[in-house]
Amino acid sequence: MKLILNGNEVINLLKSIGNNLILGRSLENSLFKAIKELPREIDEKENWLKMINMGYTCSDIFQKIADNTSDPSLSRVWKLLTKISLISSYESGEKLIEIAENLEKNNILTENRNSILKAQRYKLLFLGSVTSIFLGIIAGLAPLFATFIAMFKEISIPQSTLSLIPISLYVISESSVYFISDIGFGKFNPKILILSSIAYICSFLLAKGIILFLL
Repeated sequence: MKLILNGNEVINLLKSIGNNLILGRSLENSLFKAIKELPREIDEKENWLKMINMGYTCSDIFQKIADNTSDPSLSRVWKLLTKISLISSYESGEKLIEIAENLEKNNILTENRNSILKAQRYKLLFLGSVTSIFLGIIAGLAPLFATFIAMFKEISIPQSTLSLIPISLYVISESSVYFISDIGFGKFNPKILILSSIAYICSFLLAKGIILFLL
């Protein structure tokens, strides 16, 4: 069974190897213990443990780990570690722990950034929905506004103009949602456009229902 490492597993593996090196163990022994301590099923780790027992060099094993790391940036870390045997075990251990801690800090920063971006996207989505609802209500109440204008300003709005108002406001609504989706999500999302259309139509029909109820 192939063992694919995620970000947290890579960090924990680096820390475990580093701590074992600081305790004076060899690189091969440190790597063996670190892999053995991974919270995975034994059959997933068996191939790597066999490689160490069969005398494969740590460079070969690091390359194998790199090939089985899901994150390309973390994969490059293992490739750099193929030169680790050129320095003493203690210095290697300290360096590995330092790398692991830096990766952990980067992960935290990335997660915080993604959380902020996600919150901003939901705000933009909410803004787009509110815009669609507002314009739908305005479109639905357009005949009522036209009646008030005719009564108080003595200005008659042609029926053809009133018929174009819902379509025009719908186009404005969908255009604004499109740009909000493009800016917030980095790409056009058809689902958001469908939801905004539903919001516009529902608010438009609601406004029409209010007019019928009042009249």
